[in-house]
Amino acid sequence: MIMQLLSFLEPAAFTVGILLTLTALFKYTQRTQDYQSIWRVLVNKLKNGFNIAEFKIYRMGILILMFGLVLRLINQIFFPSYW
Repeated sequence: MIMQLLSFLEPAAFTVGILLTLTALFKYTQRTQDYQSIWRVLVNKLKNGFNIAEFKIYRMGILILMFGLVLRLINQIFFPSYW
C-alpha cells in the first residue's frame, strides 16, 4: 500500500515541481524579455528579480521538488528495490 503511494507521489512531486519552477521562469521571461533568465536564476543574478507572484510560484516549485527528493530517499531507504 505505502509502496504504491510512494511510487505515485514521487514522480508526481517531481513533475509538478519542475512545471511550477518553469512556469515562474516563463512568466519572468515574458515580463522582462530577459531570455538568459534560466541561467541567471541558478547563479542568483536576475536583472530585475521576480515579482511577488512569480516568486511564490518559484518557491512552491522548489519546495515540491525538495518534497519529491525526500520521498525518493524514503522510498530507497525503507523500500529498496534490487533489480
